[in-house]
Amino acid sequence: MILLLAALAAFGLWWWVKKKRRPVPAAWLGIAGTLVGTVLMAKGMPVIGALVATGSGLWLRYGGSLIGQAQAPPTPAPPAHPPLISRAEAADLLGVAPDADRETILAAYRRLMARNHPDAGGSAGLAARINAARDQLLKIQDS
Repeated sequence: MILLLAALAAFGLWWWVKKKRRPVPAAWLGIAGTLVGTVLMAKGMPVIGALVATGSGLWLRYGGSLIGQAQAPPTPAPPAHPPLISRAEAADLLGVAPDADRETILAAYRRLMARNHPDAGGSAGLAARINAARDQLLKIQDS
């Protein structure tokens, strides 16, 4: 009899939510399940009642808090292409003269990346700009 009432209540709740297009607060589901489980245990069905009450208690503790929360926005992917940077900007960022030689550029690049690499606590955006500056200065020297 209790199971029939619980099924009818669940159906009524489902119909009401569908009609109103409102989400059911997760705590209501957990509290209702815990009460139904407790009544089942008191009426002589201890195994089924304990399972329902335990499941509802776990729903209240863990599952209910996850319903209705927005998903964390995905972290933006780094740009596929390094940002465009002028030669003067690149030299200023690396701290070298615009007409510096290859070894000076690479030494400045290594020094900056050691401090600003994302794995060492630096910014991924700044590391991308440092890479673009190195590429810009070395590209002009290689050509």
